[in-house]
This record gives sequence, C-alpha cells and structure tokens, in this order.
Amino acid sequence: MPRQPITAETFQAHVPNGRRWLLWFLYKILWRTVFGVVIGLRYIRSEVQHPDGPVIYIANHNSHLDAMSLMTIVPSARIHLTHSVAAQDFFGKSGFRKWSMQNLVNAVLISRSRSDERDVDPIELLDAMLHAGHSLILFPEGTRGVPGVMADFKRGVGHLASRHPEIPVIPVYLDGLYRNLPKGRTLIVPFGGTLVMGDPLHFENASVDEITAVAQQAIESMAERLDNENRLNPKSQSR
Repeated sequence: MPRQPITAETFQAHVPNGRRWLLWFLYKILWRTVFGVVIGLRYIRSEVQHPDGPVIYIANHNSHLDAMSLMTIVPSARIHLTHSVAAQDFFGKSGFRKWSMQNLVNAVLISRSRSDERDVDPIELLDAMLHAGHSLILFPEGTRGVPGVMADFKRGVGHLASRHPEIPVIPVYLDGLYRNLPKGRTLIVPFGGTLVMGDPLHFENASVDEITAVAQQAIESMAERLDNENRLNPKSQSR
C-alpha cells in the first residue's frame, strides 16, 4: 500500500488564532514566570540577533521541562510556528497526553520505529515542516539520558540541516533542569539552572556526519565554558 502522504494536517500547520494567543500566554507569561521566578533559571543569550525566519533549535535533553524552557526563548511572532519533536510511542499513549503535547506544547509526534511501510518517514515529515516555514526543536540525543551526561547525537539534525543549508541551527545548552523535574517525578522543585543560547550555526556543503559532529561539539563547548565559569564564580550558578 502507498505511504501516507504528508499534508499540512499531518503536522497541524494551521493554528487557530485562539491557540496562537494561548501559546503566547503559556510561554511568554506563564512558563517564563515559572522558569525565571519560581525555578530561578538563568538565561544567557547570544549577542547575535535572533534570525527572523525558520530555525532548527538543538539542545541536550534530561528533563520534560526542556521543551518548555526552549519555547520561552522563541520570538513571540513564531511561537505558533515552532514545534518540539517528541516520541509518539511515549507521548501518544493516551488521548489526553497526546492532546496536551499537540495543543499546549505545540509538539509534533513522530514514530521512533516504523512498523508499517505506510507510516510517515519522520525525516520527510520534519523536512516538509521546514519547507512550510516552521521551526523545530530537536533533542539529538534521541531521549532523556543520564542526568548531567550528554550522549552522542543521532544524525537527524544532520539530515535536516543538510537539506536546508539556508536555515540556521541554534545550539542551546541546558544545565540543571533535571534537578527541578527529575525523571519519573511530576512535581517541580526550585533548584535553579541555566539556559545558554549559542550563536547560530550555518552549514554549506557539509555532510550529514560533519553537521552532526559540529552540532554536538558546539553544545559540548558551551557546557565546558559554563562549567569553567561556575568553578570561577560559584555564586553565578545559583542566580
């Protein structure tokens, strides 16, 4: 049987005005207050101006708070066009969880294992979203790993960036969010943390493996610089 075609409805390209305002309120008011005031998350932004169009955000992944924290740095005009990429097999298990991810997190759910040839290829789906002018939030490790330890990146970011050399890749390093919502817990506790937003990366004529390696190195370098800063100035870690 033919593979399911990729249409705007596949990734909910049309966002009603009511949900646009809801997403703006959630991430520019509610979650920004939770992260900045309640949790005490410290934001370190790039001095380079944020691109106006589509972006591929990449970050390390240790907590369910990661996607929400990244949505708070997205420009207001593009919140409804920005989607975190999440696992269908985990977040699609129940109707409520799936609805919450798609409508409150603005996530796109993809299958990590294609059991049927008719299933949508995740790379083709994400490629179509970028072509349509949407932005993506990727966690190249593929899953939440050991807290505080970064696993090797999978090649998805390399495939997408190689197909879209005109779209910048923005690396983001997240430090300490796993302490605020540990794996297996549902209650947020205020232990602080840091979000470091790096300079946009641009890839011209780079291979999938080269892009993947450079992307991982960018975030590892950000992590090392932050660790050195915290060693030299321990008080900055708790701000």
